[in-house]
Amino acid sequence: MLICAGALLESPEKIHRPGCLRIDRETITEVGSALTPNSGEEVLHLPEITLTPGWINLHAHLELASLHKRLTPGKDFASWLQQLLPQLPAITPEVRRQSILNSTQQAARSGTTSILSILSQRAALAGLTSTQTRVWWALEMIDLHERPSATELLDQATSWISRHPNAPWHLALSPHAPYSCSPSLFRALSLLSIQNHLPFTTHLAESKEESDLLAGFDTPLRQLLPADLQRPDLAERNSPVSWCRKYDALPANPILAHGNEISPTDLPFLKEKNATIVHCPSSHEWFQRKPFSFFSFQSQQIPVVLGTDSPASSSNLGLDLRQEARLFQKAQPAVTPHQIWQMITTLPAQALGQGKNLGTLQQGRWADWVGWRVPLDQDPIPAILQSIGPAEVTCVGGKITQHEKI
Repeated sequence: MLICAGALLESPEKIHRPGCLRIDRETITEVGSALTPNSGEEVLHLPEITLTPGWINLHAHLELASLHKRLTPGKDFASWLQQLLPQLPAITPEVRRQSILNSTQQAARSGTTSILSILSQRAALAGLTSTQTRVWWALEMIDLHERPSATELLDQATSWISRHPNAPWHLALSPHAPYSCSPSLFRALSLLSIQNHLPFTTHLAESKEESDLLAGFDTPLRQLLPADLQRPDLAERNSPVSWCRKYDALPANPILAHGNEISPTDLPFLKEKNATIVHCPSSHEWFQRKPFSFFSFQSQQIPVVLGTDSPASSSNLGLDLRQEARLFQKAQPAVTPHQIWQMITTLPAQALGQGKNLGTLQQGRWADWVGWRVPLDQDPIPAILQSIGPAEVTCVGGKITQHEKI
């Protein structure tokens, strides 16, 4: 199939005007300005549209969209958990599944084609046959009450994925956080991620309450854990990052959500591990957190990417990465739109281990692209990031969806 558009953003450094993209099923086979149709080839004409790579959201909770506006913003993390935990049992697998479908549909309408989503209840996947975006299901595990069988859970999930070969789904592993997972569970999941070549993600240094707990203080967060919990590591004087270092909790290339409570002494270890930090500006604003230390990470060449987090703790119900980009640039005006573009394309692609498949529109990459109606003679990146309407069209794995404006 040949797509002929007004312009094509192959990468931030290379724009084709006009832009042509040839795909063969799930793969881009040719990119240029003057491609001609092959005999009998289907052609899609989009003369007023600019094609770009699809965006990648590295931290979301697709199954929790039904909690949007049901929790009070501005609360400290422990108070938010006190609101959240009693509501979780009432969110049935059916409600979670519908949240997944709605959230991926809205994300696709706003330009996102890949999502790394924390999956806390696998029953939500029963009956699910497709999503509008590519999804990495990050199997979340906690051992506050009993130790999950990580290998068995991964085998079950792998079997489920294999029964849906046409769905753009992948797996990842996710111990929830150091305060809710033992060092041994972190190490087990770290080893599984290495053995199976799966992305590894966790919540780390998200709140001051977490940092204080790991430093051995009796915080409100400790009161939410089981009273009989046997965790001698919580009585030590660790930061979240020093805890990970001491207990060898992280594999290489971990994807770390939030990183709000990181000190300068933590940075060399994160760089050594080739960690990627996922910053979620809407959630950051929702909790009224202190300014995010972006330039501390940048000074150590630790990649920072953007995520949306959960609609339960954010104003971003539609998982729109443009909202995150605008909030981030407001807080960090020295960062250019082109740098922000990398934070939702090439950098998250590399963090997932998919730098040769995602993030740019080049030969051999996956056919995950988005069509935007923006001025054809201008730099499309700032125009797209400032836009508020839906994309005209998205394509995930060669499957094209045109979006109707309402």
